[in-house]
Amino acid sequence: MSLVFPKWTNSIPAAIVVSAGFAGVAVIAGGWYYMTPDYTEVGYEPEQPVNYSHRIHVNTLGMDCRYCHTNVEESGFSNIPDTATCMNCHTGDPAQDIAYLNSTLWSAHKQNENLVKVREAYASGEPIRWRRVHKVPDYAHFNHSVHVNAGVSCYSCHGSINEQAVVRQEKSLAMGWCLDCHRNPEDHLVRVSDTDPDLPKITDLDAIKRLLQSDEQKARGLELAAELRIEPPQSCGACHY
Repeated sequence: MSLVFPKWTNSIPAAIVVSAGFAGVAVIAGGWYYMTPDYTEVGYEPEQPVNYSHRIHVNTLGMDCRYCHTNVEESGFSNIPDTATCMNCHTGDPAQDIAYLNSTLWSAHKQNENLVKVREAYASGEPIRWRRVHKVPDYAHFNHSVHVNAGVSCYSCHGSINEQAVVRQEKSLAMGWCLDCHRNPEDHLVRVSDTDPDLPKITDLDAIKRLLQSDEQKARGLELAAELRIEPPQSCGACHY
């Protein structure tokens, strides 16, 4: 009796199972990366209504982060500076503006389209609608003051933001990323001071970066964690409450 199907068709079910297995692994692996903050959030760099450069203000002019983000040591949230803060330096008034001391700088200062927008916003009373870059979900709570006062620098969460002409997200801010730090806080703790010349400020990002990348960081971090009794919680209730 002749066979309806050739003998080789017996291998089709096994081939389907193997192919389905490979496809499942590929889907899981793709979702593991392409549907996580490492891919969807890292590198996020929205266009802002005013082109503000941290590179100029922090690296070139030497401004401290806390001049604009005034509440990071006292508040659970890092405030976005209002237009009045910008106007402390960018009034456009020769009697008040430090740029007037340099004629070339003054000319550029008056005509710069971004600074014109700032002065117009201040005059009208309308805030500049900055687009938020760093944000954790509403069901998670992150306290800036707790971390900053423990010796966790801006660098650990925001990277070398002092070198950025446009603010972008450098870290995923995912739960696993947070837990990595809570499990090994010594990797991010640095001894800082605003008054001791031998210690960097919490906002001296280049100095902090060098410290965190040094061979001695682990020992120094463990010492500081023991001294301050820092034992970050790892339970769900620590951030989800």
